[in-house]
Amino acid sequence: MAISGKKLSIFFISWLLLALQFIACRKSDPEKPDYPAGSNEKINSWVLDSMRVYYYWQNTLPSNPDISKDPLDFFSSIKSSEDRFSKLINPILPESYYPSLVHNFGFDLAIYRDSSGETKTVVTLVVPGTIPERDGLKRGSIILSINQTTPSAVNASDLISTSIKQRKIVLKLEQGEELILGAAIVAENPVYKYKMISSAGKSIAYLFLNSFEGRSKYDLQEAFSYFKQNNATELILDLRYNPGGDVAMSAVMAAAIARVQPSDVFIEYRGNKNAPLRRENFASTITNISAGYNFRFEEITSMRLQIKQVFILTGNHTASAAEFLIKGLRPWLSVIQIGQKTLGKDMASFQIKENGNAHTLANWSIEPMVFKLFNSNSEGNYPTGLNPDITVDEFSEALIPFGDQADPLIRTAIGRITGKPLKSSSLSQSNIHVLFDSRDMIDQISRPISATRVRAQPKGLTNR
Repeated sequence: MAISGKKLSIFFISWLLLALQFIACRKSDPEKPDYPAGSNEKINSWVLDSMRVYYYWQNTLPSNPDISKDPLDFFSSIKSSEDRFSKLINPILPESYYPSLVHNFGFDLAIYRDSSGETKTVVTLVVPGTIPERDGLKRGSIILSINQTTPSAVNASDLISTSIKQRKIVLKLEQGEELILGAAIVAENPVYKYKMISSAGKSIAYLFLNSFEGRSKYDLQEAFSYFKQNNATELILDLRYNPGGDVAMSAVMAAAIARVQPSDVFIEYRGNKNAPLRRENFASTITNISAGYNFRFEEITSMRLQIKQVFILTGNHTASAAEFLIKGLRPWLSVIQIGQKTLGKDMASFQIKENGNAHTLANWSIEPMVFKLFNSNSEGNYPTGLNPDITVDEFSEALIPFGDQADPLIRTAIGRITGKPLKSSSLSQSNIHVLFDSRDMIDQISRPISATRVRAQPKGLTNR
């Protein structure tokens, strides 16, 4: 989750003042060397000073680390052993970030070994409206080769990286087709799919939501309007590949599902000793949505369905704001989580960069983990992920398009809704062993709204 929003709260003003005082002391310290612009020492001393102000695990930072190291090595050496997600990024160094298959070519894949010992490569996700979808690539498609090479757990990462660098990927599919795809900046519409499912007299709304972003406002309103027109009395929310996003949009979704009031507490932030504990209500959180996509609370309540429970489908790529939606809803209505354990990103971050002196720091930026997140009952702390109420492995059967009633996760939810649960427990166990998953790259990506440490005010919070 990243910190985003158009308003700077008192919470962040106090922290900004602390940072300004800290930097003023640095500049007046006669013993602080003035390192050459762009040098390792210049970059690393800035990183260390910033982390001492904002980093959640501030008290674990070494007192006198070797600032002559390569910045990426230095950053790794000072991070807490508990920290899986903080990053130091330089846009001209690919090794500092995670170029992803889906954001360049519009699909993801996994390599697995089935019960017979055969290794296969399967498409796990195709972004709607992209060229791969137009050309016939589907979730469940089997890939025989990538760039004339049989993919394996050993070479898949290199094959993807090379394709991204070359801006082209060539796929040979099991059905015999060959797809030649050019790279492009793929901007996913967070609302992949919505539909109604009718089963045993129940009207069930299904929504596949793949991120929490303000630009999904009108698509979400359209989806919920459709659900209301069709008298939906149950909701299945599919978040199994959702990496998170804007905590304010997570609050919107929670308020559209549960019968909460604007003054009800949605989230609690806990930072280091420099940051006071803050509890934030729905109204305050929702005002932080990016400009142009603001929600009035009345707009959200008009979306509400007549439901008493929600079924949320998860996988090990469900992360950050998506995880917090599950946690944040539990105080307000019954949540039945179906699928697999989530990623365990129970923290928020923001981006730190020096826009005014970028040349002195060679365009580096930091995305440190800053806050632990808790719900209105002060429940949180799930760094190993949220365990499902009902465990179902989507690889227990051949992958089929999202929203299909035969999908094992959806089928399990429908069974619970209709009172006809599946008799077999086989869906919780899979004979498939996943060897490589391109979606793992997305798990490492954080896309917070930029918050400049001194020259610009830190903006809001994004959990991604």
